[in-house]
Order: sequence, then structure tokens, then C-alpha cells
Amino acid sequence: MSEKQYLLDKTLESWKGERVALSVSNEHSFTGILEDFDEEVILLRDVVDIAGNRARGLIIKIEDMNWIMLL
Repeated sequence: MSEKQYLLDKTLESWKGERVALSVSNEHSFTGILEDFDEEVILLRDVVDIAGNRARGLIIKIEDMNWIMLL
């Protein structure tokens, strides 16, 4: 496991159950509760996008994610 992946895993593990905001492909921003993750994807629940659209869940490929922040 690379140091970069280790830092991501450690950070996301500490953020589980918390509300986060993230950007996908520099085009879409979402907020939601970080439910789970693995080396390829992140799972959010109770999701809201920038336009106010709501969803119960969203899966995002980590390689498509530009940034993530803890709210």
C-alpha cells in the first residue's frame, strides 16, 4: 500500500458517519454522510447535489474525485 493510499484510508476511516462535501470530475459537487469506502469507491448516503437534488445514496469512483472535505 502506498503512503498516499494509507493517508486516504486513515482519513476516510476517521470521517465515517460524518457529513462530507466532495467534487467529482470538476463538474459536480455533492454533500452526504460518508457510509463506507474501499480502494476504488466511496459510498455516501443522504446525498444532496449543488442544485438541491436529493438521493438516498451515491457511489463515487475515487479516481474521479477531485477533493473531499469534512463538514
